[in-house]
Amino acid sequence: MVQSFPVRTQQWEADVGGTRTDFLSTLYTDRLMVVATQLGALGTIQSAKAEAVLEGQHTFAVDTLLGRRDDSALTVCARHMAEKLLDAGCTRPLLLSVGLRDHSLEAMRSIIGEVLDHPLW
Repeated sequence: MVQSFPVRTQQWEADVGGTRTDFLSTLYTDRLMVVATQLGALGTIQSAKAEAVLEGQHTFAVDTLLGRRDDSALTVCARHMAEKLLDAGCTRPLLLSVGLRDHSLEAMRSIIGEVLDHPLW
């Protein structure tokens, strides 16, 4: 008997900054993986997780696992997405893969909005 794939996955595409962007979300037991790409490649891969609560606010640790380490917009995007996901009820750490042509803050906001509009958790 063949069992179904044991993780939930959702795939969609959207326009981000005038460019078609492919999205893939996969919910594992221990984390949520989000891929957003305009390049057909994974791009920069980052891990983001809530660490502690200080004065009622969570702090987040963001680590770049692969790719560009010199782009602060990617780090801000990962941290902000982890925060928004936690606010939306997703308590799992985030594994984020971003391969975009445009790393503007508006593009990052669009990416976060798309993920929140397609909840998998």
